[in-house]
Amino acid sequence: MKVVPIQRPNSRTYKRLMSLTRSRGVKSHSLALVSGPRQTREIARDFPDQCEAVVFSEDHRPPFLGRQSPVRGYQLARELFRQIDLFDTGQPIVVVKVPRFPALKQRPWPPGCTLYIPFQDPVNVGSAIRAAAAFGVSRAVILNEAAHPFHPKAIRAAGANVFRVPIVQGPSIKEPGSAPVPVITLSPGGKDVRTYRFPPRFCLVPGLEGPGIPAGTRGADALAIPMKNGVESLNAAMATGIVLYLWQANQGQGPKRLRKEKTEPRWEMIYHEKRKRDPCYRGGKG
Repeated sequence: MKVVPIQRPNSRTYKRLMSLTRSRGVKSHSLALVSGPRQTREIARDFPDQCEAVVFSEDHRPPFLGRQSPVRGYQLARELFRQIDLFDTGQPIVVVKVPRFPALKQRPWPPGCTLYIPFQDPVNVGSAIRAAAAFGVSRAVILNEAAHPFHPKAIRAAGANVFRVPIVQGPSIKEPGSAPVPVITLSPGGKDVRTYRFPPRFCLVPGLEGPGIPAGTRGADALAIPMKNGVESLNAAMATGIVLYLWQANQGQGPKRLRKEKTEPRWEMIYHEKRKRDPCYRGGKG
């Protein structure tokens, strides 16, 4: 691995790395920062072709890349690394390539759930992508209102799952009704999600944090998550995850329930085994 030392904040490379801490820089350079030991190791292991570089402090070396790795290393001065280590992990940061998001195609529409993500909080975007990967969503559609899925906070929440779920660029949350499949929204006044029968193909549209679903989409089939009295609402990403889990279980893909098998007490089984070996035993009670 070729290592480039960086000691000055006016370095062109350092300025580019710092720009990746904001969505504008991610979009401009098609690169993103991944921090945290678990996330960086997972991406380096499962998606090595997506790794562009590794950034680390002069205090340590990246433990997961060998000398023959084609990935470039940037060794930053201690104070420079602190500024780019947004979550204060004290661990190497991986720079990954951001794939191009194709535009949403109406046809052919894939089976299962197409998840529309409108969230403006990047943590909610990342959490929704993680849930989408966990429960087998066909694709995630990033709406115009949404934060960038490769924002540092989003990718920290999603981890390597940001590369596991097909991501496409969609319209505004005001326009999901143009989909050629049923549109399902989340609303406190909707049908009980626990008893809802999901169609074979549909798009799930959670509301924006705060405003919820725009008036133009309220004609869609709305679902509600029953809650105890006194709880007004759930976090947007949490509610999305709950609905995805129930959809998966509804499709017969959820965790299988263990069937209770009728068993005899151990002492009774031993008794019957001994009785069967008795030549006088004929299967009766006496």
